[in-house]
Amino acid sequence: MKPGPEAAGEGRHALDRLEGSLDDSQLSELRLLVTELLTNSVRHAQTQDWITLDVAIHTSGVRAVVTDRGRGFEPEPVPQPHFDRPGGWGLCLVDRLADRWGVERDGVTSVWFELDRNGFARAA
Repeated sequence: MKPGPEAAGEGRHALDRLEGSLDDSQLSELRLLVTELLTNSVRHAQTQDWITLDVAIHTSGVRAVVTDRGRGFEPEPVPQPHFDRPGGWGLCLVDRLADRWGVERDGVTSVWFELDRNGFARAA
């Protein structure tokens, strides 16, 4: 997809085909975290001409990967957002809601997260 203000909406829309594979709360959590990663990609990669979103459902859970040509970042420690300033919630939400997440750099940057099926109940 093209980076820009519509990327997060396109990503959420792409997840519509997963309806029926996940219950409503699981799909909502997935949409929230995908939205945050796509928004971060648009805001911070800056030099990119594309973004990809890959989502795979397994019997044990869901894995989502957002890839771009940005230079990447070090994932630890995740800064705490400031309540008096907009932004800064993306990685904080991913860190708190995902069972695992990380950043991989190999010519491109991929930020991924995994949600365990049995872990969805903890966020409800």
